[in-house]
This record gives sequence, C-alpha cells and structure tokens, in this order.
Amino acid sequence: MVSPTFDLQPMSTGDILDRTIRLYRRHFLHTLAIVSLPYILIVPIWALVGATAWGKARPAPWQSPAVVAVLVPFILAYLWLYFVSMGALARSVSERFLGGAPTIWTVYSPILRRSLSLIWAYFLAGLAGLAVLSAGGGIFALGLFLAQQFPTTAGYVIAAVLGMGAIVVILIAVRIFFRSFLVTQVIVIEDVRGWGAFKRSWTLMRGSIRKAGIILVFGMVVAFVISFLFNFPAGILMALKPGWSTMILRSLLDSIGQILSAPILMIAFTLLYYDSRIRQEAFDLEMMAKNLGMSPGSSAPSQVGTPPRATAPARPPRAYGAFKVCPECGAQVPNIQPTCGQCGTRVPFGLSKR
Repeated sequence: MVSPTFDLQPMSTGDILDRTIRLYRRHFLHTLAIVSLPYILIVPIWALVGATAWGKARPAPWQSPAVVAVLVPFILAYLWLYFVSMGALARSVSERFLGGAPTIWTVYSPILRRSLSLIWAYFLAGLAGLAVLSAGGGIFALGLFLAQQFPTTAGYVIAAVLGMGAIVVILIAVRIFFRSFLVTQVIVIEDVRGWGAFKRSWTLMRGSIRKAGIILVFGMVVAFVISFLFNFPAGILMALKPGWSTMILRSLLDSIGQILSAPILMIAFTLLYYDSRIRQEAFDLEMMAKNLGMSPGSSAPSQVGTPPRATAPARPPRAYGAFKVCPECGAQVPNIQPTCGQCGTRVPFGLSKR
C-alpha cells in the first residue's frame, strides 16, 4: 500500500494552484521529459520554413509544393504527439497524486493506445462548441442584416432581440468549452471513450466553472511571462540580424518557453478532476473502501492510501450540517476535525457540502 501525495480532501482554487506548483517543482525533470516530445519537431519545421523564407529568391513557404509536402506530415505528427504528451502528463500527475512513482514508459504506453480516442473526443467537443458558436454568429449577422434592411423601430427591436439571443448562444458555446476541460483526464484515468468522455467531463465540471476560469487565467499569465522572457531577446536579435540561423534560434527559445509553461494547466486540471470526484462522488471514501478490501462503486486508479484503521465501514459517513458521522461508532464529528474523538477513526470530508 502507498500513501497519497496529498490528503484526499476537497481543494479550493488556491489549494489546486499551490499543489500544482509543488508537483511541478518536485518532479521537474520528469515532467519536462514527458511534455518535450512534440516540441522536438518544432525546430526541424522552422528550419525548413527558414531555409525557404530566407533563400535567395525568398518564395513564400506555402508556394513550394515540396515544402508543403514535408510540412503537412510534420504538423500532423506534432498535433498527435501533443495530445499524447498531455495525456501522458495527466496520467503521471494522477499516479503521483495517489502516491505512485510513474516512469516515462508507464505513462506513455497506455496513452499511445488511446491517442485516437483523445483526438476523437476533442474533435467531438470542438465540433459541438463550434456548431453552437457558429449559430450564435449567424443570429448576430441576421440581426445586423435586419437592422440595415429595415431601419425602423420594429426592425431595430427585432435586431436587438436577435443580438441578445446571439450573446446567449455564444455564452452556451463558451460553457461547452469549459465543460470539456476534463476530457483528457476522463479518457486516460477512467478509460471512457468518444462522446461518453465528453459527457463525463460535462458532469464532473458541474460547479467547477469558476475554478476552471481562474486556473485558465493563471496558466495563460504564466505562459505569457515565460514566453516573453524567452522571446524578447530573440525578437531583438531577429530585428538586428534577420536570417535563417536567427529564426532557428528564435524557434528553439520559443519551444523551450512552451515546454516550461505547458505542464501548468494539465497538472492543475488533473487536480481539479480529483477535486470534482471527491466533492461529487466521495472519491476519498471510495479509495478508503478499496484499501479496506471493499468493492468500489466506480473505476479508479489502483494505487490508494492507507487509512489509520483496518475496519471496513458498514456504510459511508454522511454530513449533517456542521457535523459528519463516524462510520464505526456513529458519533457526530465536527467537519473541521479529521478523526473521531471517541474511537479515533479517520472520518473523510468527501460528503461534506462546501
């Protein structure tokens, strides 16, 4: 039995971001090794583009059939490897979070078999969001058209109603985008495929939209700062001495910046996945039940933590107001207290309403 890296308890947004940084720092080289694979293709791609763009005739890269023929497979391979690396990172974070010690091979080997499922699930989610977004744009364009064709009070009223409807539809598209944030985690941890992965992510993201928004902004800010630190000197050098070698250097620095910033969001959203399962499904109780030899109610990773006692609870503890019930002796335990004051049994917080 192994102990979880962190306590399996509900996490605030600050807790998620703090644990994200701690996991990143503790396993820095391991994390970079996982995410760096797709970026190995970046430098060859830019080398090819640079050789064409800075040649004597300087034709546009897309005007050369030979360049296009080489670029297309490179780009497709990069996109495939990107999905695979992010899935491998999510699996690595999951195993670390539950106390495991993953290796590069153990996190990559199962993801390679599910890479097409990752791409397909994101394609379906993106298609659904794009369809709703296109509908919103169409309604907005129709409102503008009616306002121009019928410059009357009635025409303006109809255009305004259509404009507000378009805003609502666009907000729905944004909601679909946010509710699909946990698709990767669902596929690589629960092995749910296709449209089921999107529906599962939609369920788990219920009540976590605000957290996801803050995490997304945090990740974007970190990525911007890192990108600026690496690209600013390269941009100055590019302006002073443009050329093929300078473009390669700039591409290399940009790739390093992306490698450093890419893990932040995936680590944070993997922790958000477990936070959602703890809050919605009492995942901490499920792990305790597994450790005590009980049959779990849903599929979850096999590595679990070891509770202080080895007595299987007859039923999961439930929370009543500011108290929860000890699964062994039935005593009421304050929500802020981790163990029962009478028998010493650890009483998880998984079913507390927070």
